[in-house]
Amino acid sequence: GDRRARRGMSTDAAADVAPPPSPDDDPRATSLGRVDARDDDDDPPDEIRDRLRHVQEACDATTVDAPFPTLDLSGSHHAGDAIERVTCFGDAVVRGLRTLRLEFALRLEDSHVAALAPSATLEDVNLNGAQSVGDDAVIAIARANPGLRDIGLYWNVRVTDDAIATLCASCPALRSINLSGCKRLTDASAKSLSKLRRVESLNLTRCAFTDDGLTAIVLSPGIADHLVSLNLYAAARYTSRAYRCVGVLSQLTFLDVCGSQEISDDAVAEIAEGCPLLEYLNMSWCNAVTDVGFVAVAEGCPRLRIMSAHGNRNVTSAFVDALARTGDGSLRTLDVCGCVGVAEDRRALRALLPSLHEDDRTAFVFHT
Repeated sequence: GDRRARRGMSTDAAADVAPPPSPDDDPRATSLGRVDARDDDDDPPDEIRDRLRHVQEACDATTVDAPFPTLDLSGSHHAGDAIERVTCFGDAVVRGLRTLRLEFALRLEDSHVAALAPSATLEDVNLNGAQSVGDDAVIAIARANPGLRDIGLYWNVRVTDDAIATLCASCPALRSINLSGCKRLTDASAKSLSKLRRVESLNLTRCAFTDDGLTAIVLSPGIADHLVSLNLYAAARYTSRAYRCVGVLSQLTFLDVCGSQEISDDAVAEIAEGCPLLEYLNMSWCNAVTDVGFVAVAEGCPRLRIMSAHGNRNVTSAFVDALARTGDGSLRTLDVCGCVGVAEDRRALRALLPSLHEDDRTAFVFHT
């Protein structure tokens, strides 16, 4: 995969918290205590220590009835325990919470996430890689937080169409949605997404939508007017019928179609004509595209900063010449590795495209 692909966290140590106070204790008189790392041998690394401090601050805030805007338990091995610790005095303690980060958190259940939903003020929820939670968590968050703007569900294999339908119906202000790797979703979710009116970023990597699903999304007037980022990485089911429709997204600056074997020169030309603001275009391994499509990109998208034709054996130096002739000097990265028809070596490419990044690893290597 390319270097931008979403990666998991590599945290070895983890936060561990004490259980909540006994219900027999008087909440008004009970201290939440300290949140400690239970490691007998070594101190936790800096990022774990920071996370522990953050959870402790949240706990301290509850004792004085003060709101805390962010709860970050990303990578915690005991996220559920921490949430129980924070919420043990009732819903009031989470009012004012705006950002919830549970990326790759472990020992986390739907009920833990649902316990934070009554804040009614959540705007940014990150459940990327939190594979133990599913529809119940997402539905609880959506129903209680109509002002939600950003949600990440990367590689959540439990979430289904029901959750996405509730999310889209309950949260009209959604701006950014990451559904990368949500393998249970069907075209029903695509139709739910098409009803949104303010979405600026959609990550549909490896989603199993068909042409009908993708066209329903991109042809929706609200989406067509606002979408600036569309990630279709490794979405092999789409054909040129759907890709042609992407050309209506006139505000698009980011497009990833890496691995599409069905996208044609005609579809690429329509995208290039309709999306002149593109700055990022990943067409690695789009092996049906020839110079016709790539030259259309060079001529139609002068603002490109990152462009990959990696692995394409059809493209030739004509594409490089078109980039040099029509670009506005913004191009920083050009990956033509494996493009045997491109005659220029790196020195020659730099001569033609002097705006390329000074570091070869950034200038010429994008897809790895």
